[in-house]
Amino acid sequence: MARFRRTLIVEQNNDYIRQVKEMLAEESDSFLATTDGEEALKLYDSFQPDLVLAEAILPGYDGFALMEHILPDKHVTKIVLAAANQELIVKKAFELEAGYVIVKPYVKKYFIRRVLEAAKMQEGRRQAFAESDQLLDSRISVALKRLGIPMSIKGYKLLREALMAVCTDSAKMRPLNRNVYMPLAQKYGSTVKCVERNIRHAIETAATRGDTDAFYEYFGYSISSEKGKPTNAEFIAALAEKMIS
Repeated sequence: MARFRRTLIVEQNNDYIRQVKEMLAEESDSFLATTDGEEALKLYDSFQPDLVLAEAILPGYDGFALMEHILPDKHVTKIVLAAANQELIVKKAFELEAGYVIVKPYVKKYFIRRVLEAAKMQEGRRQAFAESDQLLDSRISVALKRLGIPMSIKGYKLLREALMAVCTDSAKMRPLNRNVYMPLAQKYGSTVKCVERNIRHAIETAATRGDTDAFYEYFGYSISSEKGKPTNAEFIAALAEKMIS
């Protein structure tokens, strides 16, 4: 049984593409290949391969641009291909969580070994992230309960998922509409305005019915007519910071 479901090969030389396909023929059920970095991004988004091998240096969008694009996807095994063993390439590759940098010319025995070792390491990372996410989800649930947000209202689930998204990638705070509300709206067949409104209702519930001591603990102030209620962004940013600190 093949180790990988679908493999994406990004190489500017078609001969090397053929060689990689031949070497991994027994390890992957199917292959996608391109010599163009921009097309590689489209292929990845369309077909979601679980193994990506990308040449570091390409015209336009290079292998590193692709690695950065897929960085949030922890299930993907990533390999950087290079013409030379350059320290800068190796450093950048590992910053982008590549499993290995494989330097040409390729030797089948060692090529396959490195790819399978990278897959094993990625599986270990994936399990670690899953355990970390479970712990984070538990902390968020406890915080929302302490703040007095009932699980029965629609905003509870949306707020919890919004917090998970921001805690795992702080860049999603800017802007919330595109990076958090829109994905949630698509996931639940709703609209951005409806998601925002339901989250707002959950936050207002916490501000009016929740534990004032818990509110002070998480946000550093008590709700008052002078201070007012935090905006969605203020609430999510402050609570996310507490969850990961």
